[in-house]
Amino acid sequence: MPHPDIRRTTLAALVALAFCSGPAPAAATEPADLKQVLRAIAEHSPDVLAAQAARRQTDAQVRQARAVWFGKIDAYGLSQHYNDPRLTRPITQPPNVASYPFGKDQFGYGLDMQLPIDLSRQIAAEVDAARNRAAGARWSAEDVRLRSLLQGAALYRNLEALAGQRAAFEKQLDALRTSARVAQAGLKAGTIARVSLLRVQAAVAEAEAALAGVAGQDLKVRAQLAALMSSDDFAAPVDQPQAGPAALPTDPGTPAPTLQAAQNALAANQARLHAAERAEWPQTALTGGWNHNAVQWDQQPVETWQIMLAVRMNLWAGGGQKGAVDAAQAATDEARDRLAGAQAALRAARTGALAQWHAQEAAWHAAQSGLDAARESARIEQDRFKTGLGSATELTDAEAALARARAAATGALANWWQADDALRYAYGEPPLAYAETTHTPPSADGASQP
Repeated sequence: MPHPDIRRTTLAALVALAFCSGPAPAAATEPADLKQVLRAIAEHSPDVLAAQAARRQTDAQVRQARAVWFGKIDAYGLSQHYNDPRLTRPITQPPNVASYPFGKDQFGYGLDMQLPIDLSRQIAAEVDAARNRAAGARWSAEDVRLRSLLQGAALYRNLEALAGQRAAFEKQLDALRTSARVAQAGLKAGTIARVSLLRVQAAVAEAEAALAGVAGQDLKVRAQLAALMSSDDFAAPVDQPQAGPAALPTDPGTPAPTLQAAQNALAANQARLHAAERAEWPQTALTGGWNHNAVQWDQQPVETWQIMLAVRMNLWAGGGQKGAVDAAQAATDEARDRLAGAQAALRAARTGALAQWHAQEAAWHAAQSGLDAARESARIEQDRFKTGLGSATELTDAEAALARARAAATGALANWWQADDALRYAYGEPPLAYAETTHTPPSADGASQP
């Protein structure tokens, strides 16, 4: 087996790697600010950026749907070759075909124009669907942002808890090393048995191993937080929390983004159903065109134009329109069920988050009481060991219990903050540390006007 000094050197190296590494020594001396961490996540998280891109896509689709109202103009150009000469102009009264130009090779260009007249309101329904999809995408992007902030805050709270564990094990190490020196002196004086010294030294090694385990967990959490921030690393130190939430978060009374997104999804599918139904109605359009045509190399071009008001109604399409209506109806039913599920999930999430907040508050007060008791017990065992009245086992057990109590108190405080962040997310709000001067919810405009 490796020599104990080698093992201690290895453990110390792991601890130093976790808590002292960083690209710049100056950056690692300033504790990380959770507010800045969350702002970095909101600005650089790949998930947040992807959701914002999806929102911009649906906004563009609204403009695309609205553009149908204003019709379209197409320009064209063509060159034609016939096997027999053809007229380049229509025959008009009085006919004088002999004076009309003929040619096998003709060229022309012109414009085709079409303006739909939305009497059936099918286009309006398509625009309503696009607008509600865009509103839903905005709420979905907001939910992704809040979830990313919640995840980042949870990782930061984990680092705070690990900082508390590190501090607890370091204090345990200091106390055990002091007791080891007392045991060595007592062994020389003959007041303490060698087995007691060995027991204390074993406890020192266990505390060093526990500290190395905390170092490994710290590195893992830091890597996860750096990925969420879209950064290469996150090396800034994180201090353990000192106080819990000042007050219970209050419900602002506004629907959460997840619920808003589900409501917009239902409205969008209802509009798609209306559009599918109205596609079976007569469709009206105003069309026109202008054409410039001539025999190639001829200097006698002919220009014609036309305008037409057309009404078209499909009588048979193999059941395609009925299938489109059925598909839209099924999608509407699905969206309605998903909305009901989102409402139930939100109620359960808020109830559970509120209960968890109170539970973590009670857990922290209990951990504080346990810490006070463990601290007093460790003090008593240290005094008894120094005077030779206590055993090494009792001393190391008391020190281990004190370390666990210290870590538990810090962990309970970090968990309380996590519960506070989770409750705020259930209310549709970011963590308290994420300070925003203004926060305007996405618009849910679903009007059907161009």
